[in-house]
Amino acid sequence: MKIPLRLSFGLIFQLLTLNGQDTRGPLNKPLPTWITLGAQVRYRGEGTEEGSPYLLERYRFSLGIQPLLWMGFFGEFQDARAVNLPVQGAGIRDEADIRQAYVRIGQEGGWWDVKAGRQKMAFGSERVIGAGEWGNTARVFDAVRLGIHHKNDRVDFFSSSVVVNNSKDLDHHMDGDNLHGVYGSLGSWLKGSKIEPYLLLRANHRFANSTNWTYGLRAAGAAGPKWNYEAEALGQRGHLRGSELVAWGGVVQVQRHFRQIRLAPTIMGEANYASGDHRPGDGVTNTLDQLYPTNHGIYGIVDQIGRRNTKNIRGGVWVHPEKWLTLKGESHYFWLANSHDGLYAASGALIAWPVPGGALFSAVGPEVDVSADVKLSRFYDIGAQYGHLFPGQFLKTYTKGGGRSFYAFFLEMHL
Repeated sequence: MKIPLRLSFGLIFQLLTLNGQDTRGPLNKPLPTWITLGAQVRYRGEGTEEGSPYLLERYRFSLGIQPLLWMGFFGEFQDARAVNLPVQGAGIRDEADIRQAYVRIGQEGGWWDVKAGRQKMAFGSERVIGAGEWGNTARVFDAVRLGIHHKNDRVDFFSSSVVVNNSKDLDHHMDGDNLHGVYGSLGSWLKGSKIEPYLLLRANHRFANSTNWTYGLRAAGAAGPKWNYEAEALGQRGHLRGSELVAWGGVVQVQRHFRQIRLAPTIMGEANYASGDHRPGDGVTNTLDQLYPTNHGIYGIVDQIGRRNTKNIRGGVWVHPEKWLTLKGESHYFWLANSHDGLYAASGALIAWPVPGGALFSAVGPEVDVSADVKLSRFYDIGAQYGHLFPGQFLKTYTKGGGRSFYAFFLEMHL
């Protein structure tokens, strides 16, 4: 049974103005150290050129109990809803539900730990497995996860199933759709960088003959004081809904920092590729199974285009007029990786079906994004975003318009 919940703006204002000098935060200052309370509130007003603006609300309350150094319990309650939004799917609304609930054995600061239960999982830059925190409900998994770690190195072994938001009842994981894997993050091999090999097995028993492997290698870090980089390559083999799966993808990003000049700008350039299908219906699928990525920002603020069957060039300039203020201007240009395949949304679903014989045009179009983030303290942020996708020849020819604008203003508080 769902329980209604609404916090007043007056209460939130009082929480925001609390003095947060204590490292455990104002909620935990009077409590014993083996108890940790947490509260998160986010209000986000957003809209598109097609409809009226609406308000997204998200409230989270957490409790951590650690009776022993090697044992702990964590639970998190979430209430997510929307105001003035006529259609509210499970990704928008999930009232009064359990977001996380797990037991931990072992220590993060030791050699190993195990987490069993409902939990958040995010690896690397979240292009393969991420929490999707921009979404109003975000993403969690029912999982068992073993971490082996020492200093800058760790390896995680896990068996999981993604939790499906249910706006009318308690959430439950996707029965028969399981993700197992091992993900390494090795920080001692290359100074200033992390080397991250991974191997994932997706076994979807909801469809006959749908078991496939994803294997990849990611490297990210600093190349001296002025440069940062990220490079990742992944491949997929196996079977997907009765067809053989042969797919691959990759990304390269370079950042150049100018910390000694005014505004301390960073210039960023990135190239993405995710394979698409060559011959639909031939028994071999080449469209990348994007698994569970975080899409927002990485593939545009508008969130109209997903990773599958795309080529994407991304560039941007980030400036810091003050320590608490970050301004970003970014641009993307999207193409179909293969003109015989369709165009996919951020969710991975088709939004433009494959054109028989192949599309004459592969240019999906450019997107321009601007954003501002104000971190007035470690407890709360204020921000704004705007993005516009301009239709290229593919969208003009094979969809009903294709162009789209998106804007958002948000207030987020953590205690």
